[in-house]
Amino acid sequence: MTRCYIGTNFLYLHLRQRDDPAVAAWRIRLETELAGEAGVVSALVLDELAYRSVLGWLRDTGDNNPVSTFRTSTSAVMRKMRTRLGRLWAAIDELDFELATTDRTVISQAVSFMSNPGLAPRDAFHAAHALDSGCSVMVSSDPDYDRLTALRRLGPG
Repeated sequence: MTRCYIGTNFLYLHLRQRDDPAVAAWRIRLETELAGEAGVVSALVLDELAYRSVLGWLRDTGDNNPVSTFRTSTSAVMRKMRTRLGRLWAAIDELDFELATTDRTVISQAVSFMSNPGLAPRDAFHAAHALDSGCSVMVSSDPDYDRLTALRRLGPG
């Protein structure tokens, strides 16, 4: 068993593209790593997942500029997506993730990662949450995590 921090891009693809063979293979590799244990996520992952999902659902309904629609009509969009969001949270609950907490230690580590190795703020927070939670694997397609020697990235393919 390996402790794994589950990134947003994996969850988004896992929940949205269940029939994609590449996503299925990535899912199997993760299940092997976890060996029946729960993965770890943070509130930041859930925030990103909700936002990306809403934008995806808007695109699915034919919206050519979902970011603009979301920004100009946030309340209306969120009310419209209430049922879908409920299903999303139910699916997340079924995955039974451990929720990483953000405290001063995580913040300090994230600030350090922004300086060296120069991670973007969200990536730095994800990495800090992973390490603070005892994870040695970051499940993400983002190669920026490869710059961290303390984390092994489990990406697609």
